[in-house]
Amino acid sequence: MVGNIRYIYEDQDILVCHKPAGMATEGAGAGRMDLISAARNYLARKNRGNDSGRQRNLPPYVATVNRLDKPVEGIIVLAKNKKAAGSLAAQIKNHKTDKYYYALCCGTFEQDHGELTDILIRRQDTGLAAVISKEEAVSFKEDAITLKDGSLLRTIGGEPKKAALEYEVISRQEDSTLLKIHLLTGRFHQIRCQLSKAGHPILGDKEYENPESAACSLERAIDRDCLVSYSFSFDHPGTGKRVTYEIIPDNSAIRQLLPPQ
Repeated sequence: MVGNIRYIYEDQDILVCHKPAGMATEGAGAGRMDLISAARNYLARKNRGNDSGRQRNLPPYVATVNRLDKPVEGIIVLAKNKKAAGSLAAQIKNHKTDKYYYALCCGTFEQDHGELTDILIRRQDTGLAAVISKEEAVSFKEDAITLKDGSLLRTIGGEPKKAALEYEVISRQEDSTLLKIHLLTGRFHQIRCQLSKAGHPILGDKEYENPESAACSLERAIDRDCLVSYSFSFDHPGTGKRVTYEIIPDNSAIRQLLPPQ
């Protein structure tokens, strides 16, 4: 069952949301609610009481500049006007924002700190992200990669892209590790794909699991991705001041491993 959105901050420029796991950011399809549609409904209800003449009949402006995968819980910032949307989009493009995640992964990490850097593609056959190395490929094109065995791997989403993240171990268990992740690039399914390639899939992630993570998830009755975007920092598009918004995860498997706050 999908939880409800919580609106944790709002002003004339932005609306900061706590998106539950299982809800699409947008484009959920007929009969299903997504975050953008829910936010428009929320703002429309608030505006009904305002004496703004014809303006109150117009749908509220809502734009998302950062998305989360449907299975992922966390913070999403919505822009309430075009100026705010432009400012936030430019900050993300120029790497002026900071996003942090919690990820509960299969297996244990020996190092307390580290960085993962890979080249990612998006496969046409599965629609999923994948790590590709120079040792595997002969040539790269915008929509296909020629592998060393001569076969052609069709891709979507343009040319291969660099993906980088930093991680810090928060807690170790016998068969899993809770990580704090600083996202350095924002690629499609990046964290999920990179950790899986490194041999540590996120618990509950059925798309990037391996036999060990699937067994661990089943044993713990974890059926949703243990990945939460818990902190987002940026320069406020109206004031220019640096702001940070954080949440405590709903995900109980992660929450019980966090230090007392």
